[in-house]
Amino acid sequence: MTDDHVKQLRRLALVIPLGIPILLLAFASAASMNGWDVDTTARASAVCLMFLLATVIFAPLALRHPREAKERGFIVFWFVVSAFFNATWQIPLIVLRSTITTAPHTHANLYRFIAWWGYGVADSHYGLVTKWMMSEELWWLLAIALSVVGLRVLKSGRENLAFLLLGVAGALESYNASLYIVENWLVDDFANITQDSLASQVLYWGFNPLWAFASGLAAFYSLRLVLRRADRSVERAS
Repeated sequence: MTDDHVKQLRRLALVIPLGIPILLLAFASAASMNGWDVDTTARASAVCLMFLLATVIFAPLALRHPREAKERGFIVFWFVVSAFFNATWQIPLIVLRSTITTAPHTHANLYRFIAWWGYGVADSHYGLVTKWMMSEELWWLLAIALSVVGLRVLKSGRENLAFLLLGVAGALESYNASLYIVENWLVDDFANITQDSLASQVLYWGFNPLWAFASGLAAFYSLRLVLRRADRSVERAS
């Protein structure tokens, strides 16, 4: 990737740590000033957050660069974003679960916990931080660790090994996200989704397929790059 491409991706990445807190603060403030229902506000903020994340995640593929460069940019961007999301949302939810899940749903607490309540009031596994949810997230954490190793290897210039590791990490993430949906279907009969809320349905069927598809696409692009580089080596050797 060129220096200009890297700068574009860095500017794009800033949308997440800067834009998300502003969005959540705006919803919490509006709810407090207008007396909006806490759970409804939290879900609405999560829906907006979902669309923001989806736009940002796939934006690298819309930049004006050669196709392979866009795919490489998407791979790196996805794994950086997923690692950041894991560190700032998933791990705190597990570590601070007793505080986040038992705090009264008041406007004052909405400022502190809106980031977790938004999806938590839509999906009871995350709202209660069940053991099944924690086991899923721990496996996701292992895939994140592998992707971090892959990114470090990529930075060192060993691209074949790096994209192989990232391909495996993406496949593990996609399997993990897909398994969560299958378990909710076959074991829970989707009883974990708040049934009387359209926003909850939107959040569940938005976030989970988004995570499965984005990580699967990153895995596909990564492994295809490995195969392409192998084909080029064979062509040069012949």
